[in-house]
Amino acid sequence: MLSRRWPHDATPNAWSMLLAERRAAGATLVDLTEANPTQVGLGGVGPDELAALASPEAARYEPDPRGTLSARDAVVGYYRERSLAIGAEDIVLSAGTSESYAHLFRLLADPGESFLVPAPSYPLLEPLAALEGVRLIRYRLAWDGGWHLDLGSLEAAMEHGPRGMIVVQPNHPTGSCLAADELAAVERLCERHGVAIVSDEVFADFPWAAPGPGEQGSLPSLLGERRVMTFVLSGLSKVCGMPQLKLGWIAVAGPLAARADALRGLEWIADLFLSVGTPVQMALPRLLAGRHAWQAHVRERIAINLAQVRETIGRRRDLDLLGGAGGWVAVLRVPARRSEEAWALELLRRGVVVHPGQFFDFEGEAYLVLSLIVGPADLGVGLRHVESLAGES
Repeated sequence: MLSRRWPHDATPNAWSMLLAERRAAGATLVDLTEANPTQVGLGGVGPDELAALASPEAARYEPDPRGTLSARDAVVGYYRERSLAIGAEDIVLSAGTSESYAHLFRLLADPGESFLVPAPSYPLLEPLAALEGVRLIRYRLAWDGGWHLDLGSLEAAMEHGPRGMIVVQPNHPTGSCLAADELAAVERLCERHGVAIVSDEVFADFPWAAPGPGEQGSLPSLLGERRVMTFVLSGLSKVCGMPQLKLGWIAVAGPLAARADALRGLEWIADLFLSVGTPVQMALPRLLAGRHAWQAHVRERIAINLAQVRETIGRRRDLDLLGGAGGWVAVLRVPARRSEEAWALELLRRGVVVHPGQFFDFEGEAYLVLSLIVGPADLGVGLRHVESLAGES
C-alpha cells in the first residue's frame, strides 16, 4: 500500500551488479565516477571553517523561512563579486540543490503537470520529479562539433504545456552553456507559453578556459533582468566543496509582481520545513569569503586532468572529447564497435569505474563520462586502460 512515487523495482543493471561483485571481492578499483570533493582530497572544510560553525550565535534559534538575513547578504556578496546584482529579499535558502528543485516543483506545478529538462542531463532529476508527482519532458542538446540547443525539439516540448523549463549552466555532463541567441529564443518561447525558467548554476565557478585580463572567473548566469520568472540555483556543495554542510539557495528574478508572488509561495513552502541549520547559516559569510583558494585548487586539478584527456585523444583519432565550457566531468566519445555498456563493463573488469553515456540520456553510441576532479594519477591510469581497450579489435 505504498505510493508509486518511488521505485519499487530495485533490480540492479549489469553494471551495478558487476561493480558490487568487484567490490565484494576486494578488487582495487580506480573510480572515475567520483564527484564528491571530500573523497578526492578536495574537501573545502578545514579548521577555519569548522571554527566558523562553532559561533556562539548558533546557540539561538530564531528561524526565518527565507534564511537569516546575514546568510542571504553573504549570497548577495557572492553574486556581487561575479558582477551580478540581486537583493537579499530575492533569495531563499534551502538544504541543498535537491531541496531547491523540490520546492520549485511544488511551487510551480500541480501533481501530473510537467517540466522540461535537457537531454543529456542529471539522472537525479527524474526521481526528484517523480517524488513530487510531476513529469519530465526532454528537449535535446545536440553535438555537431559543439553543443547546441535543438530549438525544434524545445518548440515541440512546449506543446505539452509545461510549468517550467530546467536549464543547467554549465550542463552536467556536457559542460555546455546556452549561447546568447539560444537564451533569447528560450526566453521568447517561455514568455509565449507562460513557462518559468529554472537555471541550475552549481558549476558556474568552474570554466575550463582561464579568464582573460579583467574577466570574471565564472560562466554566464541567468540572474539579472528577465522577462519571465527565473529561478537560479546554487549552493555550498560545489561553490565551496562542502556537500556535508547542506546549504543551497534559490535566487529569484523576473517581472516584479510575478517575482513577489513566487517569493511568497517559496517562503510559505520553506516555512513548513525550516530545513537549513542555524550553524551553517551563521557561518555562511566566512565560508563564502574563503572559497577563492579552494576554487583555484579545483580549477588547477580540472586543468591538469583535461590536459591528460586531450593528450590521450591526441594519440588516438578514434577517441574524442565532446568539449564544453566548464564543469567537473568530461564526455569521451569512444569507438562504437562495442556498446557503451560493453565498454563500461570491460573497463570495470580491468579495475576502472566509468559511467556509460546512457545513464545521462545520451543519444546513440558510444560515450563515457569521466570525473575531472579525481586525482590526476587515477585519471591517468583510467585513460591508459581506455586507450588500450580502444586499440583492441
